[in-house]
Amino acid sequence: MIVIVTFRPTERDCCGKTKDGNQSFRMGWQDVIEVSAEQFKRFQALIYRHSGIRLDDRKQTLLTSRLQRRLRVLEMDDVDHYFAMVNRRGNPAELQELLDVITTNETSFFRTQQHFDWFSHEFITQMVGLARKGRRKKLLRLWSAACSIGAEPYTLLFCLHDHRAKLADWKVEVLASDLSQTSLNTARQARFGKRLIDGLSPNLTRRFFRESTDNPNHFQVREEFRNRIDFFQHNLMRPLNRPPMDCIFLRNVLIYFDEPSKKIVLQNVTDALAKGGYLVIGPSEGIYGLETPLTKISTFLYQKTT
Repeated sequence: MIVIVTFRPTERDCCGKTKDGNQSFRMGWQDVIEVSAEQFKRFQALIYRHSGIRLDDRKQTLLTSRLQRRLRVLEMDDVDHYFAMVNRRGNPAELQELLDVITTNETSFFRTQQHFDWFSHEFITQMVGLARKGRRKKLLRLWSAACSIGAEPYTLLFCLHDHRAKLADWKVEVLASDLSQTSLNTARQARFGKRLIDGLSPNLTRRFFRESTDNPNHFQVREEFRNRIDFFQHNLMRPLNRPPMDCIFLRNVLIYFDEPSKKIVLQNVTDALAKGGYLVIGPSEGIYGLETPLTKISTFLYQKTT
């Protein structure tokens, strides 16, 4: 059994005294919320049903801590009542809040440099070469399929910027989706904490960001890169229903799906790829053994060949 402890402040007057007259600036009484294995199983099933994400039993502590955040916001102290509220039809907003708080959003700019080296040098060079031979239109469609707070699609834009002379007369579309609406809101704002920027070289930071005028610990993506990405909410368990993509980044996502859900996601993603298009996955995703129309190029790269 996992126990959540939530705190509520006692009421105080202007001198910091509580209603009973005691001098105190500490948190007041506390509720102990017990999350049983049975309750965890119900949340597991709910999350899986709506997202395809399978939380294994080792994630009970993680889910418990994430639930605690939401219960505090709602000033609730009953897990069953919260589950009933989320599970109730006609309440998609709170279901989305739940999916937001359990979605892992670890990310960084130029994360796994090898992937962006391939994109910058081999992929763009190949696309430009095919266009010069008349074998493709000067149109490039890219999709960051689980973009989190936006570091990945903005990195793709930065790479494209380095090849702007080659792509001067091209039409380039960059799509970025995520299950979490909260993450998408952050991505659209293009404003990031210093921690995400610290791993970049001074040259990259200077070229693509500017320090926030109101907070030195925040950086803003430069204006010329703003509003160039089509951010939208999307559940990977559903088809994309957009024109075919030339390259899809789907990194560090498949590990959260069980095999049946992973097959559905991969089917949807490969359906969204143009013939000859590329899929970039995380270094430990592993899609071997799953039947797809993809040819393995390297440990992280697959091409749709049929």
